Amino acid sequence: MPTSQGDLRGVEGHGARNRGERLVIVANPNAGGGRAGAAREDIERAASRAFEQVEVWWTERQGHATELARAAAEGGADIVAALGGDGTCNEVVNGLMGADGPVNPKVIFTTLPFGTGGDLVRSLQIPRRLSEALWVASTGTTVHVDVGRVDFASGVGWWFINVSGAGANADVCVRVNRSGKRFGGTLTFLGAILSTVREFTPLPTRWSWRGPEGEGSCELATLASFVANAHYCGAGLYVGKGGSMADGLFDVTLIPALSFGQALVSLPHTRTGELLRIPGSVRFKASEVTMDGPLPIETDGEPRGVGPAKFTLRARSLQVRGAWTNPPV
Repeated sequence: MPTSQGDLRGVEGHGARNRGERLVIVANPNAGGGRAGAAREDIERAASRAFEQVEVWWTERQGHATELARAAAEGGADIVAALGGDGTCNEVVNGLMGADGPVNPKVIFTTLPFGTGGDLVRSLQIPRRLSEALWVASTGTTVHVDVGRVDFASGVGWWFINVSGAGANADVCVRVNRSGKRFGGTLTFLGAILSTVREFTPLPTRWSWRGPEGEGSCELATLASFVANAHYCGAGLYVGKGGSMADGLFDVTLIPALSFGQALVSLPHTRTGELLRIPGSVRFKASEVTMDGPLPIETDGEPRGVGPAKFTLRARSLQVRGAWTNPPV
């Protein structure tokens, strides 16, 4: 059950300060087009106003956030916050999770948004203003949530807290990460989606799954797919509508080959959550999904490899602090 940490209203105005928990912020200096690194002193000053015990650890390379988060969890931090975008969150979560579950079950994860996509913060309902996000980290609601995992045939595996997927969406992530993201999240992702849909070749893929209604399977020339633990990806695509981060199930959508015209007409449905209005789409809930095909795969917006692969989850395995109006239970 969620644990209330206090009322967010008026906290900043009263100058309340968290004195009982130690916060470690794993910060990406490149987040926000480098704005995070340029604002180091302001970020550290804001953090010290919200927490009496706080440290800001800055990343130096790709993958470093995973190492720092692991060190924080093993070193006695109460809260580990990812300052950056969805990619930074993914690295931090991979540091907090070991091979079979959380490194330290007592550690709470949260995020301080400073990136391009900002999709996880939509599900956690965390404000984008840093000072307000810090007060959520200090006084928000803590819930045990599910964490997804994708394992490749090579033996390599990655955790994800938000959304994973296979197909064109993985190529979209490659384009976005190469773009410099100078036009902001929505326009950057929209441009990448349109370019990718025009050029991506759907591949015959066999999907099989296990869910609350038993086992299922299908063969589909797959354009894109979403294995959603949370609700949003791609700077606001609503692919997890009706789902919960604490129900032990993925919300899965498979999108078949579409003409460019069909894709254009269908794109608004991905923003409203009406994915079944996309011609030929398949949607189901599952605790385990196997993708047997050579589709590229991403986790939380980060390209990870090429299938075949298996998606599983660890139910209610990670404590997460957010500002949910209706916390997942």
